[in-house]
Amino acid sequence: MILAKPDGTKWYIEQAATKLTLRAKLPGARVYDLVADSLRKVKAAGIPAFDQLALALPASWCVNSPAPSTVLRRWALPPQREVWVSLMDVLEEPRTGPLDLESSQALLSGIRALGPEAYGLEAISKVLALLVPEAVPLMPAPARSFVLGESAAQDPRAFVAMVDWFAAAVQEGGAELASWAKAHEDVPLSAAQALDRLLWFDSEGHRHFPSLGS
Repeated sequence: MILAKPDGTKWYIEQAATKLTLRAKLPGARVYDLVADSLRKVKAAGIPAFDQLALALPASWCVNSPAPSTVLRRWALPPQREVWVSLMDVLEEPRTGPLDLESSQALLSGIRALGPEAYGLEAISKVLALLVPEAVPLMPAPARSFVLGESAAQDPRAFVAMVDWFAAAVQEGGAELASWAKAHEDVPLSAAQALDRLLWFDSEGHRHFPSLGS
């Protein structure tokens, strides 16, 4: 499968099923995916967003979130827990294209309100990819550079750019992503989650499996 990046370059995805299987063998990655599936059920059961957040914060460590416990504590308490819920509300809105201006500004404001830490984009994405996995991919620096380019801004604007690209890529990948997700037997995945895991593999995860490559 070939997907377009924002700058017009192409991402050639090969050996997708093998890559998803290899990733699922990593203990933290597997537990993270199980938590994501459990949170999907929790949300469907009508559990309040604050409780969903409380579960997602520590689970984000399963994929090496750089946020220390002091930051997670701050995020779990007022007023910042309300910021998380506002981010969830924006990202859960159904859409078929890029975020509108109001939604983009809401994301930018929310991310800035969560703190100035340099690792913020990565840590925030690793929480939101559990809470709204259809809208948010993991965003460590290698993934952001892989999609947006080495010279792209590494501030909250990059978060919005990644979210917009991710929505377009999931739509572009369509049935093929869905078929990979359905065939993946290790843990339940959606098409969007399959794309996110492949992004991790091709941007940096392949280093764990040098015999396969990217």
